[in-house]
Amino acid sequence: MMIFQGPFFADAHPVEACSMIEAFRRQTILAGAIISEHLNPGDSAIDGTAGTGEDTLMMAKKVGPEGKVYAFDIQGDAIARTRSLLVAQGVEQPVWLYHLGHESLGSLPEISGDPRIRGIMFNLGYLPGGDRAIVTRCETTMAALKGALGVLAADGVMTVCAYGHKEGLAEAQGIETWCSALGKGIDVHRIETINHHNSPVLYLIKKARNVK
Repeated sequence: MMIFQGPFFADAHPVEACSMIEAFRRQTILAGAIISEHLNPGDSAIDGTAGTGEDTLMMAKKVGPEGKVYAFDIQGDAIARTRSLLVAQGVEQPVWLYHLGHESLGSLPEISGDPRIRGIMFNLGYLPGGDRAIVTRCETTMAALKGALGVLAADGVMTVCAYGHKEGLAEAQGIETWCSALGKGIDVHRIETINHHNSPVLYLIKKARNVK
């Protein structure tokens, strides 16, 4: 039996830990759980791939009305779906929705000037239920990750879920290379299901408390 240790599972009973393994077979669910635990009321967060809006909604609920969530997507349908979900759940504030590529996030003054960004999520690939020909690309994703790391507060956490399918292979390789080269003060954990072909890979990037 595996018993999780560390800040995310420190209070888990062995039986609960087994339930967590079952629940976290999908890397996207694990990423959401990690970010959810890390965010506090009044924090700020970024959803680099708004998609269907579930992660944006979770972040908005965690930071509360005193916090902020910045959510990006290049597809108007994704922005509309995210807005509809927020409205249906009665959570319209404090979310800023951007119909923009996530590579622009580091250049926006409201984001670069926000010192409270403690959680950032990227779930790469295509929009579920949308056009699978529209996918995130290596060059823009790398620009987004660099910008995101720059605005992430000390002690902040960033999750990146990358996919090894044909369209995402170059992107996944670029992320792996970039993460491997991150220097002192940045910890990167790589999580994948090794006996599943082309399983998505979750990167958990943690900034030290004393890194600016």
